[in-house]
Amino acid sequence: MSQNNQNNTDHNFDPNLFLPQEPVKLFDDYYFIGNKLVGFHVLKTSVGLVLFDAMDKYDVDDEFLIPGLQKLGLDQEPIAMLFLTHGHFDHYLGAEKVRLRTGCEVALSKEDAAFMVYSLDNYEDKEDLRVPRITRLVEDGEDLAFGDHTVHVIGAPGHTPGCLNYSFEVHEGEETHRIIMVGGYGVFGPGAYPGREYPYSVTYAVDQALTFATSCVKTWEYCKANRCDVYLNPHPHLCDLYPLDERNKNRKAGEPNAFVIGLEGVRKWIVERFDVCLESAQKFTDIQKEL
Repeated sequence: MSQNNQNNTDHNFDPNLFLPQEPVKLFDDYYFIGNKLVGFHVLKTSVGLVLFDAMDKYDVDDEFLIPGLQKLGLDQEPIAMLFLTHGHFDHYLGAEKVRLRTGCEVALSKEDAAFMVYSLDNYEDKEDLRVPRITRLVEDGEDLAFGDHTVHVIGAPGHTPGCLNYSFEVHEGEETHRIIMVGGYGVFGPGAYPGREYPYSVTYAVDQALTFATSCVKTWEYCKANRCDVYLNPHPHLCDLYPLDERNKNRKAGEPNAFVIGLEGVRKWIVERFDVCLESAQKFTDIQKEL
């Protein structure tokens, strides 16, 4: 689940935002297939496609992924792996159908593999949420090679207990760029929960907010050390994916790829979440108020 800030947004109620959009080519070997709220990120490697996240309906394989890959000319490529960033239903619901059709592995942290099953975030007031079979448990610091690409796993709890970020290189012509895919965004707690009252305790909310802040610092330290210059999120509206794509469509010869925002651009996205985490930890408790 996503959340732009501490207030619920209205975008969830506009049905047009759930319609398939034209697939986006970000780099020579990287694409996005989805709608304006969530989608598949697709990395093309020498051994097949690596997918990141699987949207919010069981049938997105038929409705989004297959048609999108056909438009991109990638439908004959095998799918080597489907990485999930975390265990909220709007990121995993399409995974099982993709797994059954393609035979690909589905990867997630052990913490969120369990979170998908027991979390009130997924099951309260919802029906038919088919939890995918997780065939590969991945851990913080792990590197997984896919031919000419390597995906680095970064444990980043806070949005969920086992949320993951991923980092890898992409290419445009002779240029190489490093993506940081940040899996979580919203900071949840009392007064800040999509659609209903927060179902957990104040202490849990504060703990997760502060844990998320620590994960932001950890992610930033990785980005500095590895010179990440592209920031992405599974939700396109939380990384300006479509506006940046429009800029790319209109760029003149020799102008840089709009998705390459540099290390400073990446820092701004991360620090925005860091500040929200710290502010949220204070808002979730009345410990500073006099009785």
